[in-house]
Amino acid sequence: MINTGLKIGGIYKTEFDNRLFRIIGLDDSEVFYDCQWSDNNWTFSGNFKGKSIFYRMSVDQFALKSDLIEIKELTDIEFKYFRPDLPMRFGRVKDINWNSIDSNGLKFIDSFFNGAKIGTDRIILVPYDPKGALQKGVAIDSDSELTIFEIIKKAMIIQSDFNKAENKGIGFYRLGYEKGLP
Repeated sequence: MINTGLKIGGIYKTEFDNRLFRIIGLDDSEVFYDCQWSDNNWTFSGNFKGKSIFYRMSVDQFALKSDLIEIKELTDIEFKYFRPDLPMRFGRVKDINWNSIDSNGLKFIDSFFNGAKIGTDRIILVPYDPKGALQKGVAIDSDSELTIFEIIKKAMIIQSDFNKAENKGIGFYRLGYEKGLP
């Protein structure tokens, strides 16, 4: 990870908003953050019922326009829901698309990811329709830690029900949480 000085749990004052922002997820490309409202409540923290799609911004923009005020480590429940330990994007392959993966493509994907795991045994996959609208999430699980290959195989089936259009590439991008699952 590139050292931008940004920290998970860091509370920041920004140039672009009066509210305080708290980092709840971070990788080399993107920051997931929570916002504190005028009533001192946060958008996501303490609001764990149902489904939440995280606020996000590029690391560069956030780092350039934000100043650290303090660190408030994630609580156990926040960690359970926000899961900053999981990848924010994974399983990305430019030369394959969801609707044309054949047995040769599956063999390539399996060997390309070589059994790589993501760090959990359950997630929600959220398919999208031809116009890009998100559909109802589908829980998938495994007896052990999910592999990227397992997720791709399950996602192929789920996504094919919603979108028959050709697309360029495949991949997974974290949205937030639903029913307590990333």
